Amino acid sequence: MTEVVSITHARPILGDIARRVATTREPIVLTDHGQAIAIIVPMPPGQADDPGDRVEAAGEALAG
Repeated sequence: MTEVVSITHARPILGDIARRVATTREPIVLTDHGQAIAIIVPMPPGQADDPGDRVEAAGEALAG
C-alpha cells in the first residue's frame, strides 16, 4: 500500500522521506488538505548523474 503524507508533515522531514523512497523503492504520495497533489518516486537504478537525465527518468517513472 502506498504511503500518504501531508505536506505539512512532510516539510520538516523531506530529506528523510526522500531517503525512505530511495531505500524502499516505494513511492510516497503528498497531500494538501486531503487531496493528493504530488508523488515522490525513486530514481531508476543506474540512472546517470546528469540532472537532465534525472528529470527525464522521473517523467518516465510517472508514465509507468
